[in-house]
Amino acid sequence: MASEKRKLVFLGVGQVARALADKARETNHVYELYGTTRSAEHADAIRSAGIEPIIVPTFSGNVEQLTAAMRDAFVVATFPPEPSSDCQASVLAEASAAKIVYVSSTSVYGKIEGTIDENTSEDFKSPQSTTRLQAEESWWSVGATIIRAPGIYGRGSGLHHRLLSGQYRLPGDGGNYVSRIHVDDLSAMILRALEVEPEESIYLAGDRLPTTHRELVEWLVERLSLPFPESVPLESCHYTQQGNRKIDARKIVSDLKIELKYPTYKEGYGEELSRLQRTS
Repeated sequence: MASEKRKLVFLGVGQVARALADKARETNHVYELYGTTRSAEHADAIRSAGIEPIIVPTFSGNVEQLTAAMRDAFVVATFPPEPSSDCQASVLAEASAAKIVYVSSTSVYGKIEGTIDENTSEDFKSPQSTTRLQAEESWWSVGATIIRAPGIYGRGSGLHHRLLSGQYRLPGDGGNYVSRIHVDDLSAMILRALEVEPEESIYLAGDRLPTTHRELVEWLVERLSLPFPESVPLESCHYTQQGNRKIDARKIVSDLKIELKYPTYKEGYGEELSRLQRTS
């Protein structure tokens, strides 16, 4: 029996889109993969990942090729939030796509601390939260499923590389909590949402073990035989490092019947350290 042929269109081709492309190839379906880029100079790199590039300098320009690719397709938007681009791209997707997932960020909770789940109110005062929430509104208004991701790592990216480079500094005393998700698990969530979930859902992604910055750093430096890094004042760090949140992602795992490949940082970073050894 022939596999059903489907189209998957990435609005923005980065770490998540590349992992999702690989995940799609593991299914029983035959996927045609397309991805947008603002510049032709990135086209060859996208094509080498098995994704057909579509050059779209702006979503308000010549979008005939993109519109044709999105027709009856699964569309996944991952580009950074920008009011006009999100508004224009979401309208285009609504007119053509079979299903849409917008990958957002847990930064919408801003300075809110503690355990966060789908019932937690967003922080409408933080500038970073406001920008991301505006983007979400554009996608929500066209029926997209929204997945809010915490720190994403994996497939060659992650804190271990910053430690090895000597550039990492511990935020404050390292006592703030942070949640994370391996990109392979996030891509599995996205694909599952496209395949089975009704529209108009908002989910939080994350693994089962939020930890402090210090705990993860201690675990990594021990395995990398590195000295413990110096610390810097928390207020001087990037806003993504100043949060103190534990993401409760049980709902997406339960609703979508997902089995995490990397349920904690130990499995996820264990794989990344093994990957590092294999490529060194």
